[in-house]
Amino acid sequence: MLLSHYRIILFLLVWFTFGDVNAFAPFKSIKQITIAEKKLSILINDLDQEGAYNELQVIKAEKLLSRLPESIDKIKILLKLSDWYEVSYNNPTTLGKAFQYAKDALRISENLHSTIYSGKCYLQLSMLQQLRNKNAMIEVEARKAIELLTKTNQTNDLGEAWVMVWSAKMRNNALIEEKLIPLFKAATLFEKSRNNKRSGDCYKEMSELYFSISDFHNSRNSLKKAILFYKAANLKESDIYPISSRLNIIYETEKKGMDIIKLKNKTLLQQSKLKNEVFLRNSMVTFVLLLLIILGLLYKSFMFKKKTNRVLETQQNEINKKNSALQKLVVEKEWLLREIHHRIKNNLHMVVGLLASQTEFLKNEEAVQAINDSQNRIQAMSLIHQKLYQSESLSIIDMPSYIFELTEYLKDSFEIRKRIRFVLDIDSFNLPLSHSIPIGLIFNEAVTNAIKYAFPNQENGVINISLKTNDNKNYILIIQDNGVGLPDDFDPFDNPSLGVKLMHGLSADIDGKFLITNVDGTKITLEFVFNENNSH
Repeated sequence: MLLSHYRIILFLLVWFTFGDVNAFAPFKSIKQITIAEKKLSILINDLDQEGAYNELQVIKAEKLLSRLPESIDKIKILLKLSDWYEVSYNNPTTLGKAFQYAKDALRISENLHSTIYSGKCYLQLSMLQQLRNKNAMIEVEARKAIELLTKTNQTNDLGEAWVMVWSAKMRNNALIEEKLIPLFKAATLFEKSRNNKRSGDCYKEMSELYFSISDFHNSRNSLKKAILFYKAANLKESDIYPISSRLNIIYETEKKGMDIIKLKNKTLLQQSKLKNEVFLRNSMVTFVLLLLIILGLLYKSFMFKKKTNRVLETQQNEINKKNSALQKLVVEKEWLLREIHHRIKNNLHMVVGLLASQTEFLKNEEAVQAINDSQNRIQAMSLIHQKLYQSESLSIIDMPSYIFELTEYLKDSFEIRKRIRFVLDIDSFNLPLSHSIPIGLIFNEAVTNAIKYAFPNQENGVINISLKTNDNKNYILIIQDNGVGLPDDFDPFDNPSLGVKLMHGLSADIDGKFLITNVDGTKITLEFVFNENNSH
């Protein structure tokens, strides 16, 4: 039923288009409808042929246009009408019609969701905006066309859209780089679609752009490419000849430019030589004058220096005598300081001996133990003084050797032999007395307590000793055993033990952070900071 109605409408449209007065007469058979369909098809085919419309086709198309349903055929007819009026834009009326037909085609394309024809419509509108001198809108419409046509296989139209972007850049006096980019893209697309004529046009325009900035090398190469594409497009020699002539002009211009540059360089070189000669002459005169002045000053200076040297020689002799005396004093003080350390060490050993003698008369086990602990503490200080008078430096202690010797002393003192194993990890650095004595005493207390209390079964004992530094400023001492650990009621901050109190007090003396914890045994940690500027 719908097909029958559609045929009737088409029949009426065709006959009305040709002005037949009998178009409205009742037709007598389906044969008449078929004839009408054929006539409409012939008319649409006639209007859908390749190439631009002639004036007769424009008249026919405009009669048929208002009665055609929205379709791709109608879009094609609208775009061809727009093209025809675009070519004859000799007055605002024809240009307005071209613009309106393009807008109508765009509306139908968008209603039909046709990406291809929407892109073609935007391209047509961009060209019309150029004729209307709407410079701002040329690139806007062209960019919309590019966005749509990129999604299609319409490579040639996409290239034309990029040409319109270039046209907009030319009208807006954009930078050369901004003008060249769309031309390169358009040329690439035309090459892809094998549109040699348009590829040649793009390279020709590139040549002119390069020529405008005096880049004759790229200008000449671009024009050569343009000629190759024109020949591939089978253009007549008469059409290519002006371009070849232009190539010769560019070559000659480049050659003249190079000659001008050479002449300028030659002129500059001659001017530079002349300036150098004048400068050299003036410099010689100035040099002679300065030389005379300098010679006079040197003679005066020589006489003054001779007099001054006699005074300085006398003063230097006095300084040498004083330095010699001071050097003797320094040597004497070093020997005296060594002797002091030696005597302190001997006195401390004497105290140790006296304490050892005292233990023979004591029967109280706690008193004996206290004296033994005191002996170990005194030995820790004595060892420091021994190392000081044996070393070249009289104020700093080499910590690795000190810790090692103190460990060996404690092992011998408690006759450990092999029942407890010591693992030492000591960085190589030196510390002054202000820090080495407190560290030695804390080390003595911690190791002594570990030996005495950590291993009641006296087997498989390990004491790990670590003294590390990252930057010779921040230090950490860790003494950890794998023994039985601390009692459950042990309070590291409120403990009556003299050893614990002593370690807390010594840590405070060097502004250190002291901590006793249970970690698979007992772990004693001392963190402190040593700054050489504040070592005293």
